[in-house]
Amino acid sequence: MDASKMDALETLVGEVDRESPAAQAEQQQAATEAEAAELEAKSWGMIAYTVGGALSMLCPELRQVYSENACLDWGRAVVPVAEKYGWNGPGGVPELGLLIATAGLAVPSVLVIREKLRQMAEERDLATARERAKRNAGAPTFENEAGAPDGG
Repeated sequence: MDASKMDALETLVGEVDRESPAAQAEQQQAATEAEAAELEAKSWGMIAYTVGGALSMLCPELRQVYSENACLDWGRAVVPVAEKYGWNGPGGVPELGLLIATAGLAVPSVLVIREKLRQMAEERDLATARERAKRNAGAPTFENEAGAPDGG
């Protein structure tokens, strides 16, 4: 048998193998596992994305560091480590979700309240300074008849 007939036969056998129910089941299983791994990577990446969102409230320049793609890449890197150590993933730890959600509410609240208190203190100091200036403007000065301060 010549080489061209052998190549054609190998191609035909490969096509038949790929179309067999067992091969299709393997392909479907591999696709399902890949989808599950990607879903788990997204789940882990959401942690980094949420933490990055909270940090970005403090330091806006971090927003570009914690992009969706960067956090998804981080999540993909976590998946094999999580599998190695038997970590359940963020979905298996509801307290982590609560902590992250609480931080998402608490951080902006603290920042706004701190700024509001700073503004109120600034306004209070300005009002006090104006009141002092007003009191000092009406206070008698000790000048002699020539308009020069007394004492000399």
